Amino acid sequence: MRKGEGGEPPAKSLSMKEWVSRGSRVLMNNVSREELAFRKGRGSWLYTIEGDGYLDFLGGIAIHVLGHCHPKVTVAVQKQAQRLLHTSNLYYHEPQVLLAEFLVRETFADRVFFANSGTEVVEAAIKLCRRFGAATGRFDLLGMEGSFHGRTLGALSITGQKKIREGIGPIPEGFDWAPFNDFEGVVRKVTPRTSAIFVEPVQGEGGVIPAAPDFLKKLRAFTRDQGILLVFDEIQTGIARTGTLFAYQDLDVVPDILLSAKALGGGLPLGALLTTEEFSAFLPPGSHGSTFGGNPLACAAGLAVLEVLYEEGYLPSGAARMAAVLWEELQQLAGRHPEWILEIRGKGMMVGLVLPGQAPEVKQRFLAEKVLVNAASSEVIRILPPVNLSIEEIDIFIDRADRVFSMMGRPSGGGK
Repeated sequence: MRKGEGGEPPAKSLSMKEWVSRGSRVLMNNVSREELAFRKGRGSWLYTIEGDGYLDFLGGIAIHVLGHCHPKVTVAVQKQAQRLLHTSNLYYHEPQVLLAEFLVRETFADRVFFANSGTEVVEAAIKLCRRFGAATGRFDLLGMEGSFHGRTLGALSITGQKKIREGIGPIPEGFDWAPFNDFEGVVRKVTPRTSAIFVEPVQGEGGVIPAAPDFLKKLRAFTRDQGILLVFDEIQTGIARTGTLFAYQDLDVVPDILLSAKALGGGLPLGALLTTEEFSAFLPPGSHGSTFGGNPLACAAGLAVLEVLYEEGYLPSGAARMAAVLWEELQQLAGRHPEWILEIRGKGMMVGLVLPGQAPEVKQRFLAEKVLVNAASSEVIRILPPVNLSIEEIDIFIDRADRVFSMMGRPSGGGK
């Protein structure tokens, strides 16, 4: 008899508590999960197995820039699933070519490499940058303190957070980190062996901290003068999250390599490395690959996401306009709770509410109000709503946030 046989009720009759219990018995504990099990998502809302609706201001951690199950994305996936799921990258297929053409047309790039995730395109960038510097013996890569680039061995090696590297043992040689938003500090860290510098236009996991425009401009001029590659990790900031297709487009700073993922696939695993013709030559045939990367299903979803963003007016300007409404409401919320909301930072629909501590407790209060947010640190609540958020949904969020901060009383540290 198979495990589970012998009178268990059919899956559809199980309660959320029962699904949580079953999951807790068989899933590894490397991720801390809330005791919630969702069955359906529509727009800005997620619905539990028992039908309760939660306002999703986390979006799968910056994935659902168009909310859950946008009709055009859903239909594109359905049609592609009936047509073709996989060929390998030994051949061409239509969705991959169309998506690559779209990205090339709308960015500085000439060439695109597709993978399955952000951490995978970080790995591809590490290899490209080291191959770029190989002829002159430059293999060192410089990241930023507080950064996050992924959890594979290479990606965590360029990540500037010690907690990500704990228990891993010695990381590969040739990685270092400079203080974020400190140009002179970066210059001091550069050596004759440095081949590339990695930076996020907004540090997401680091606490929703934007890079200063002047810092990035100085960095661009310096790297160009020194013959060092500049890599922008836009895995979280990209695909209209900060108001433009990619954050660099509003900063007047063009990188040599751009990394995208998360929202690009519309909920399916998809990452992309974008670069120029010149630098694409450092990943020649056989130097890198991905069995599933850029598969027809994910590329069809990604193409639909980009088409919706432009067809429905979120790009080039609609996403920024809706973000401006959200920020105005958040500023008023902060005015009513100055002891709690010390600062609002970020860009577009990537927002950090800076608190005097207790962010994990505040997150749980939001959860009790059926709003999904994230504690990026002990002092920052991160919100990542979709760009097609409605005014009514902003009002719901603000009303529930008002209740959260009113119920919290005064901060344990005293606040302002």
